[in-house]
Amino acid sequence: MDVCSADDAPESGPSTTTENEAGDGAAAAASAAAAPGVEVGLPNKGVGGGGDGRDDSTQPHDQQQHGVVPPHFQCPVSMELMVDPVMVATGHTYDRPFIQRWLEQGHKTCPVTGVRLRHLELIPNFALRSAIQEWAAANGRTLNDRQLTSVTEKAVVDQMGGGNPMMTMMMDASSSLADATASIPHCVLEGHEEIVWAVEATQGYLFSASADKTIRVWDTQTRRCVHVLEEHTRPVLSLVVSLQHGKLFSGSYDCSIRVWDLTTFRRVRSLHGHTDAVRSLAVAGDKLFSGSYDSTLRAYDINTLKPLKVLEGHTGPVRTLAVLDGCLFSGSYDKTVRVWDTETLESITVLEGHNDAVRALAASPVPDLKYVFSGSDDSTVRVWDATTFACVCVFEGHEDNVRVLTADSRYLYSGSWDKTIRVWDMRTLQCVRVLEGHVEAVLALTVMRGHLISGSYDTTVRFWNTSTFNCVGKFEGHDDAVRVLTSTGEDSECVYSGSYDGSIGFWSLPVMNSAGSARADAAALGGGGGGGGG
Repeated sequence: MDVCSADDAPESGPSTTTENEAGDGAAAAASAAAAPGVEVGLPNKGVGGGGDGRDDSTQPHDQQQHGVVPPHFQCPVSMELMVDPVMVATGHTYDRPFIQRWLEQGHKTCPVTGVRLRHLELIPNFALRSAIQEWAAANGRTLNDRQLTSVTEKAVVDQMGGGNPMMTMMMDASSSLADATASIPHCVLEGHEEIVWAVEATQGYLFSASADKTIRVWDTQTRRCVHVLEEHTRPVLSLVVSLQHGKLFSGSYDCSIRVWDLTTFRRVRSLHGHTDAVRSLAVAGDKLFSGSYDSTLRAYDINTLKPLKVLEGHTGPVRTLAVLDGCLFSGSYDKTVRVWDTETLESITVLEGHNDAVRALAASPVPDLKYVFSGSDDSTVRVWDATTFACVCVFEGHEDNVRVLTADSRYLYSGSWDKTIRVWDMRTLQCVRVLEGHVEAVLALTVMRGHLISGSYDTTVRFWNTSTFNCVGKFEGHDDAVRVLTSTGEDSECVYSGSYDGSIGFWSLPVMNSAGSARADAAALGGGGGGGGG
């Protein structure tokens, strides 16, 4: 996966933020007295709603009989009767919509104790929910589901048309942790301690690589991290999956490639040879290709995991790779694109024309359009005929570096430091639209279900309808730049993002309901084609 560059990828070790553990019972009780709350496992402890912390049995009998809400049934945040009580890591219970909103606002502490949360999972408190439901039935109270505006779900509808205001999107609550997480159409999950440099997805899993030296494996249905792969000794920069061979490959600043089994998620082999960071990876047939900052490419047999050949010729770092019709294309900071035969491993030709570093490559997914596109720091995109290797067109218009390219069945999309996305018709080779809206550089692009999705330094993810080219969704949730995006292609049900803040985003299509408000499509999740620019 194509995800970063030498100049914007400074190496840094993992952060060592200390997460304080919750105090003992006495400390927690003291904190609770100062700020209303309720501890899990102590359902009769009244510490909320302005209560005095006494056992519920000491509450006046008429309070129980005349419909006054018992303090431990109240959410410490809203001070209202809880409908969907959930526990946080400290053991305190809150109503789901209110604690979810608290977390989405960027807080990582328990509202009651102020203690930093060891994780951000919300665990349903079934016992308390049952008790609340029984009390509500006995006292004639109706429990209405609350739906709050989610901080991470804000859709800008028809922004290009200049009309409609930001529309509120809703989140669904669920009765189990897995169902609850999967039913939320959009969420941002903590995990990595440093920048996420690469994301790659399959139909069941998302893989994320980080400067914290790890690769995390996420179940795309439950949206939970199920494995952490910790073999690399320096930041992990690149990923590629070969479903045919059941392997995941990761490239790192430690100059190595790690090979992982997709069934056991254990390391199978370490591949060495490069003398600098492994920046890009690609699979063609039974071969793995790696591009490195040492200016070389290497080829490996995926079945035997034996090295085949060192491909030399570039005079600068190899930044990006693409495969089309038996040819491997490599883009470099030396301003060239080199073409290699994936069978013989021989050099075919050198594509020259750019006058600055080549940071992005994309191959046309349309069978009868044999084009490879290259994006450069010279602000242009060049179109190369993959049969004759001639440059058939130069796309001009961007005012700054072109950092990322992606394509669907109709268009090529280019994202730039000039904050815009340009849409190019792959048959007429003309620019048909300039998409404006991001207020910082566009770093990542991918496609899904008739939409282009973009990620930016401005921390947002935007959805663009590729029929109208309107921005139909603007999503917030990451605290720093959205560095990479991926999906499983045009038929994907979900898009995944990785950020400089180390978090992972799960995003579904925004849709309009009959009432005219935006809601999220909580269909079954898919999983990655796409990427981020460097």
